[in-house]
Amino acid sequence: MNKNFLRAILIAEKVFEELPFFVRPGVTEKRVADEIRWRLKSYGAHKESFRIIVASGKRSALIHGFATNKKIKCGDIIMFDFGALYRNWRSDITRTYVVGKPTARQKKIYEILKRAQAAGLKKAKHGVKCSEVDKAVRGVIKRAGYELKHGSGHGVGSKTHEAPRISKKSGHVLKDGDVVTIEPGIYIKNWGGMRIEDMVLVTHIGPKILTQVKRTLSL
Repeated sequence: MNKNFLRAILIAEKVFEELPFFVRPGVTEKRVADEIRWRLKSYGAHKESFRIIVASGKRSALIHGFATNKKIKCGDIIMFDFGALYRNWRSDITRTYVVGKPTARQKKIYEILKRAQAAGLKKAKHGVKCSEVDKAVRGVIKRAGYELKHGSGHGVGSKTHEAPRISKKSGHVLKDGDVVTIEPGIYIKNWGGMRIEDMVLVTHIGPKILTQVKRTLSL
């Protein structure tokens, strides 16, 4: 893979690892987003890949919950979606954490997403239609009684969203070298939402997960 592409991923991963150092009750979403932006640049990013998403509490049910002046509270779900732009290459990662001890319901939703992502990853290899990957992800969520309200993923490279699209109607066939995201999400109004998003390199033998940020609910 292009070393600059990998660098864009590593920069974002480094900032994700540092979230526990500055995300705490009483801090606003905007203050957290500003800190993420500053740290991305401090590690060499030209800027963020796209507008940073920091959505806490009930706002995490927004698919694109851009940061506001809302203060983070203990018990809040927080969805983080951001990446780094490095020499024209972009990364895109989403993680969802809970401030404090996760509840039984929060754990349940998160486990559904992990299973959904695993089902998509199992399908994401050379020669498979994108619609089949989407079907695998969407099926797990549907069987659990929920709905996926967006596509299961997309290509990433010089643009944050590019071909191929991992969606119901996509006829694109994955091939060696494609880099796509697999990003199941569940969004419940007046409760909150969760999403996990990882970048994947498609190969003949299956996916190589490029993003290694911890997949746990505890921040």
